[in-house]
Formats: sequence, structure tokens, C-alpha cells
Amino acid sequence: MKSPTKTQAGRASTAAKLSTSNGVTAPAMYQNDPRLWAAWLYYHDELNQNQIATLLGVSRASVVNYLQEARANHYIKISVRSDLLTSIKLAEKLKETFGLRECMVIPDDGGLLTPTQRIGKAGASFLEGALAPDDVVGVAWGRTIQALANNLTEQYLSNMYVVQVVGSQRSTSDGFSSEECVSLISLKLHAKAANLHAPAALSNRELRDALLNETIIQEQFTRIRSCNKILFGVCSIKDNSLVFASGLTNVEESKYYISKGAVGVVAGRFYDANGTWIQGPLDDRLVGITLDEVRQIPTRIAVAGGTDKTAAMLGALRGNFINVLITDEQTAMSILERA
Repeated sequence: MKSPTKTQAGRASTAAKLSTSNGVTAPAMYQNDPRLWAAWLYYHDELNQNQIATLLGVSRASVVNYLQEARANHYIKISVRSDLLTSIKLAEKLKETFGLRECMVIPDDGGLLTPTQRIGKAGASFLEGALAPDDVVGVAWGRTIQALANNLTEQYLSNMYVVQVVGSQRSTSDGFSSEECVSLISLKLHAKAANLHAPAALSNRELRDALLNETIIQEQFTRIRSCNKILFGVCSIKDNSLVFASGLTNVEESKYYISKGAVGVVAGRFYDANGTWIQGPLDDRLVGITLDEVRQIPTRIAVAGGTDKTAAMLGALRGNFINVLITDEQTAMSILERA
């Protein structure tokens, strides 16, 4: 948080005025130090840099320099609210508890925006700093992954692949399917998209097995198994879960998994509270990465939040599907309370 505190833009100072060379009046107390003048107008009166340049009769570049010098000379005091440090402590506690490599916990905003949008934006920020040339990034699906994709800024990294790790799902207007997420992320990163040319779920095991024996599908799975990073969301098993909205399975079929103790879904695979993969009727029909294969990928980035997903995320953490977590403050606290 910046100090002096900003007030309503353009509020006039009550200080005495002097005329400048361009006819603009200025507070007398600032006439010998344009850095202090610029700092007051910017931080206190909330004028933008162009407006300040006009008032001072200088270029915008000069105003930028004045503000930088004001910071360097401690005219401006920058502080962070101590209560926001909770988020940092939560991230460190999650890393310690679950052996995570990285963790980002965004502070609570009082419910102004949805966790999906906020966590997606945070995930985009993290991913931009984590990518490197020659990366092979696996991508699952989900609304948070879609939000991440929408918030990515363009990057140009050489020889990068973005790989679809779960087959195609029902087309939706929401744009959260695996192929749509892969397409958008690869476009933003100027990377090569490697799609999985198969439905996510077929009608029976025999058809699935026959498809997996096709040369082109085997080549695509070779690419999936070459991923050094993977990006995915976490689904609950509630009736409104995205795993049902995606058309991947239905509530009736999920009853088998729930009877076996399922708490969540990652990349279309159900698992229990300890992170044990529960194999059942959907797995017999599913075309996509397995949870055992997920664990083999060096960097496993989960972008998920919402306290309704606490059990699902806790199971995924215990199962070691995640070693990089991007989440929100309330979800982090809920996870740690039940850990």
C-alpha cells in the first residue's frame, strides 16, 4: 500500500500557489523540489503522469524520473497491511505440510470476484514466470484453466509444446474443454499445439482399447508422456461438478466411485481422501493421462480453489498429484484445518 494515501483524483491542494514558467500555479512549499511536488500530486491527489507533466511544464519522462527519485530519497513510504501477510504464511505452511515445490495463496477479496477468475489470473501470472524454452506443457481442462488461459500475456519461447492430456469432450459455450484450453494457451504462448485426436470417453472398453492401438494415438500418448509440466484443475464430486457438465460422465456412473470413497477428480480420474486412484467403469472407457502418469511429471501445477473443493484438493495433495498449488486464502485455511 502506498503512502501518502491517495484521495479523490484532482483534489486541489489548499497550499499557497506560485506561478510557473508555463503559467500554471504550484504549491509554494514545493517550488524548490519538483520531486516532492510530483509525488504529492501523484500519490495524494491521484493525478496521472500526463496531468502532472502539464502542471509542471515538463515532459512525462521527467515526471517518471521525479517519482523514481522521490522513492529513492524516501519521500514515499510503501507499506503492506500486516493482515495480508497471512497469505504468505499460509503458502509456506502448505509447502511444509505437503512437500510442495511452490505455492501461491491469494488474499481474500470479500467475495467481490469468483475464485475461478481470481485464481485463474494468479495461475497465469505464475505460469508466465515458470515457463522455459523446450517445455512440453500438458493441459487438462476446466473453468479455472480457461480463466488462466484468458489472462496469459503473449510470450515467445522456442520449441515449446502445449499438449492435450485428456480426449475431447462435449462442446460447450463456456470454452472450458481440453481442446479449447490447449488451443488458447498455445496461441498465447506462440507454442505448438499437440491435440489428442480422440473422444475423452468412448461407449465401451473394447472400442477404447482398439483406438489406443492406433499408431497416431500411440504417437500422441508418447508426446503426453514427454511432458515436463502439467496444468490442471481439481473437480469435486458434487452434483454441480464440472466433471458432469463436461459430459465426461454422469451422476449415476459416479455412484460407483462414491461408494468406493471418491472425493475428487483430476484429469477425469477419481481418487479417494488419501489420493488413491479408484479405477472403475469410466476408466475402462477413458482416453487420457492416468494419475500414475500425472505423478511422473516433474512439475504438476494445480490451479483450483473454493472451500467446496477442500476434500478434493486435500486428497489430490495427499496423493502427490500436485507439487505446485495456486489457490485462495479461504481454501488454503480450510485445507490446513483438515490436514
